[in-house]
Amino acid sequence: MFLFSCSDDDTPPTVEPYFEDNLTLDTWEDKGSYFNPSGWETSNAGTSIVGVFNATEEKTDVVKGSAAKLETAKVIFTGIAASTFYTGAFEYNSADPAKSAILGVPYTKRPKSMSFHYKYTPGDLYEQYVNTTGTTIVGTDSCLAYMYLQKREGDKIERVGTAAMQNSDTITEWTEKKLTVQYGEIQNPEPGFRLREDETGWADATATPTHVIIVFTSSSAGDFFRGAVGSVMYVDEISIEY
Repeated sequence: MFLFSCSDDDTPPTVEPYFEDNLTLDTWEDKGSYFNPSGWETSNAGTSIVGVFNATEEKTDVVKGSAAKLETAKVIFTGIAASTFYTGAFEYNSADPAKSAILGVPYTKRPKSMSFHYKYTPGDLYEQYVNTTGTTIVGTDSCLAYMYLQKREGDKIERVGTAAMQNSDTITEWTEKKLTVQYGEIQNPEPGFRLREDETGWADATATPTHVIIVFTSSSAGDFFRGAVGSVMYVDEISIEY
């Protein structure tokens, strides 16, 4: 296929950065009022509306180069905002802010696993927020990391492969974690492995994905406005093994 331009402008077209080009999280780009790791979207796109930036570049406490620091924050309107970075885009949904993150990017590979280094400290007070009112609940906040491989065909969205971790333990030293991809249906899935609300079922274990969703967040139930203000997750040196 050949592409021709009728423009007199010799400036090369702008190519959007792809997440796999910045798995180390060493490159961050200026988005105006905040910075994002190049090729990734963050919760800053939503929290910046109220002047809060809870996903930041960490340059000192790192494995190598730069890392991502994710900290659950208190905000107006929703009361609490988990810090997240992910593959995808952000389109503000005023009717349902939790659905503003448009997760997933094109991807047709079948990886064996995803690895990364992380640290985590859950906040002291675990709360459920309704509007801006928080109520203390039993439990401890937890971080969440996952890679979902999906096959999308129109309104049909099936899960091809799953790699996930949900953990409430305090991890004070940089720790490497390797998540093995499980292909096909998972029987009695634990939290983090279950189908998303928009997924219509499980794909055959041999299917080829069309998209990948990768998410790291400081509060696993942040999309339900549940978590602990001050929960902090550090992430660095992601790798995908084939």
